[in-house]
Amino acid sequence: MHIKINHSVLSDALKKVEKVVNAKHNIPILQGIYMEATNEELIFIGSDSNESFRFHVPVDGENVEVYEPGKTVLPKQVTETVKRFKKDITLKLDGFTLLLQSGRSKFNLNTFDPEEFPKLPDFAIEESTLFLKGTDLSNLIKKTGFAAADSEIRPILTGVCLDLSGDCMQMVCTDSHRLGKVQVRNTSDRDLKFVIPAKSLDKLNKTFDLQEDVHIYCESENQLIFRSCSLVFYCRLLEGTYPDTSRLIPQDFKAEMKINRKVFLDEIEIIRGIANNADNGQGGVIKLHVNGAATISSYTAQTGKGESVVDYESLEGEDNFTISFSGKYIVDALKAIDDEFISFKFNGEMRPFLLTPCESEYEELQLVLPVRTQ
Repeated sequence: MHIKINHSVLSDALKKVEKVVNAKHNIPILQGIYMEATNEELIFIGSDSNESFRFHVPVDGENVEVYEPGKTVLPKQVTETVKRFKKDITLKLDGFTLLLQSGRSKFNLNTFDPEEFPKLPDFAIEESTLFLKGTDLSNLIKKTGFAAADSEIRPILTGVCLDLSGDCMQMVCTDSHRLGKVQVRNTSDRDLKFVIPAKSLDKLNKTFDLQEDVHIYCESENQLIFRSCSLVFYCRLLEGTYPDTSRLIPQDFKAEMKINRKVFLDEIEIIRGIANNADNGQGGVIKLHVNGAATISSYTAQTGKGESVVDYESLEGEDNFTISFSGKYIVDALKAIDDEFISFKFNGEMRPFLLTPCESEYEELQLVLPVRTQ
């Protein structure tokens, strides 16, 4: 292999795939980044066996020139070296030694055998299972993924359940204390249900250019493939049956309060500063009392008491109620909603409450379980 490439093009390609590469992986070959040069394109792959990124760079004779095709597996550390180069880079492979040269800088790097690198499954580009606008996918992830469980006690709850049924696509996520759910029109004619690790979706959201369309391929029972332009992401699905969350969502409410989302959020975050002192910044308990206005308060023996009053737009049903909840959970839920106004739907001081946008292009809701206080 012998190529010449613009330094920023190479740096960008390596950056796209390195997020899943672990330099301490127990499988040595997965400590590196696969690189293949053909006369038409360069292919870069990073993998940890559960997740993989593949990125394609066209050979245009200007930013990329291929003098001799070939393939290798680069050590991950090469990404830090390339970031510092300011001139075009020449890569020339001799056996398992790669000459990396830019300007007056020259490195001889030991590489891995590319034949040992795991093969990624093939898929037919034109036969995607599902097609989404990148901005829609990003919003769906934002509105659900944060509610996944951190603990592996119930592994299935560390994922987001994607359900295709009829003309509807639904994404739902819960850690059993809170839940995010969003529903959009379905562009697929297949009925499918699978659970995607929330951490995988977070990596996808941070790596893909989500101004571009995203195609999703379901090629097997345990793997999902996402493609956007020249970048492809492979992720392993979670095994098991996702719980039926529909029975958790109340349908009737004792009160429904319409309130400005940002004002409500800002005041909760201020009060949360006091509440956090009770549990080392892990969330804190906040009390909401509604009676003519929404009064947000928190009390801790260490810090004292904080209180803030927010006027609501309207209130239907009970006009005098109190409920307590985790500050972190409600802040996360409010940040996941984009609308100016939200409905706070109350169903009892120890019953789950809902936050829903008053106007949205999506059908969405956030559910939070209250906290028992003495």
